[in-house]
Amino acid sequence: MNCELLDKLAASFTSRDATVNDLLHFTTDCNPMRRPVALRQLIEEVLQSFSSPLQAQHIVVELDVPPVHYVFADYDMLRRCVLNLTRNALDAMPESGTLVITSYSGPQGFELEIADSGPGLSDEVRHHMAEPFFTTKSNGTGLGLAIVSYIAEVHGGDLTARNCPEGGAAFTLRIPVKQQQRALKAAA
Repeated sequence: MNCELLDKLAASFTSRDATVNDLLHFTTDCNPMRRPVALRQLIEEVLQSFSSPLQAQHIVVELDVPPVHYVFADYDMLRRCVLNLTRNALDAMPESGTLVITSYSGPQGFELEIADSGPGLSDEVRHHMAEPFFTTKSNGTGLGLAIVSYIAEVHGGDLTARNCPEGGAAFTLRIPVKQQQRALKAAA
């Protein structure tokens, strides 16, 4: 077997595992177990799990997440968000492209943006993206963005999507500072 075939098999198994996990997470009503999460470390772990498809698809990763960015959130839920958004970005760039991951922490709260250089989003997709079982993929479940949106909501935040001026789509997960402060007080 050649390396390209092995990479495709590994990506297929990763995708099927993620689908099963998506179904389990979507059907489970969870309260976030908030704690400080080192965001860059979490993202690097997720990117490592996608190393084979990133290489096979010739995708360049631009990571602009300072090591000092921490967010008070549920680690596993936040990891699921990054996994789902990264998987969607890779699906949008099957031949090659650029994956850009940035974060911002300011007085209003925390933002994580995952952008791709794919074809972008139609108005219909942007309008329905967080609806459970809405999908544009022939083998998709339509749960990935619904789960990300749900996780954002249980953290008091939201998920937005836009088309980038230079092409592609950008998904932004926001968690307001008020929600993080309330969670910190409740944990104390």
